[in-house]
Amino acid sequence: MTTPAPIHQYTFLFCDLITDRILAELPVQQVEYSTELNGIGTFSGMIPLNDQTAPLAPMAATIPGRTMLYVDRDGVIVWGGIVWTRKPLTAAYGVYGMHIQAAELPSYWQHRYVNEILSTDPGVLVANGADGRYVPDGQRMYDDQAWILWSLLRYAGADITGAGDIHVDTNPLVNPTGVTRVRTYDASQRPAILDLIRQLSEVDGGFDWGVEVGYNADGSRYRRWQVYYPRRGRSASATGFMFQYGAGGNALTYEWPEDGTLLANRAIALGAGQGQDVVIGQAEAGDQFPAGWPLLETVTKYDQVVEWNTIQAHAQADLYAHRSAMTTPTFTVLADADPVLGSYTVGDSAIFAIDPDGYYPNGYAAELRIVSIKVSYSGGPETVALTCTGA
Repeated sequence: MTTPAPIHQYTFLFCDLITDRILAELPVQQVEYSTELNGIGTFSGMIPLNDQTAPLAPMAATIPGRTMLYVDRDGVIVWGGIVWTRKPLTAAYGVYGMHIQAAELPSYWQHRYVNEILSTDPGVLVANGADGRYVPDGQRMYDDQAWILWSLLRYAGADITGAGDIHVDTNPLVNPTGVTRVRTYDASQRPAILDLIRQLSEVDGGFDWGVEVGYNADGSRYRRWQVYYPRRGRSASATGFMFQYGAGGNALTYEWPEDGTLLANRAIALGAGQGQDVVIGQAEAGDQFPAGWPLLETVTKYDQVVEWNTIQAHAQADLYAHRSAMTTPTFTVLADADPVLGSYTVGDSAIFAIDPDGYYPNGYAAELRIVSIKVSYSGGPETVALTCTGA
């Protein structure tokens, strides 16, 4: 006799983005939500518009750009983000629902920019007549890479309008990584703050980052920035996790795309400057040429970088990211198959295995790192798509 799948209780809380005041608890159907490592997970779903939902004022509770959505699964907040889009769903008989899309909290800083010079170097600030006090009172940033992130967020939150703070706790960032950086951000370029965070984290010796959401002991909700150094997550040996596609395995399907269009064995990083004065870094996978590989190059611009050591670290990181064909396999599993949803997180590694088949005649097994978790829920058993990279 087959054991029926557990029924999980989902609650969708729509709150004011700034005050976190609950606006409504609304039913949502056809739900998909994802969490990304060092990225922005998304949410999509359909809210019925009918006599049952009308008293809940769904239009007032889902205004794009100012509404926070929390996804509660069995009393645990598993996702949180900002509602950015909505649209009516219509049929011949009229409007029957509203489709919404949301993105995790870091998406807010895609919409915030550096509007005055910021630097870790007091000499640069003096030369530009800037306020040499530390952010948020002035324009000087602390130099540990976690503190640079803290400085960018505190700068954004201290906007003169008083509306630049969406109350995501930055206190966890006060713990240093021990890695210092020299950074100057030129206001004339108006760089997006999230772009600067990405660049800072992706340099050789960088860090993982994200925003965690959940319940406090008193039932209120928290939002916390986190830096994970040197990386987020646990090894496969620490977790014992294994996902297997094949007879008796816990994986339903797998996809294994390989993209050679982004392959590169020479990475060139361009920093600040014009013409012959551009700061340039370069890194090569010299072992590939004797092995028969053609020269393949990639060029990336980092307009805010003025230090050669920094731009060279970017080149090394870019080479590492591009030196093999872009392979991001995805395994789809049931949420309640062991290991169950909630026991793993992005950044964790696991053994992923494939029984012999037409694509892998000898089978496959390796430790891979989970970089994306996407959950699909339509009222029945949930499925989870785990996208991975090399561990």
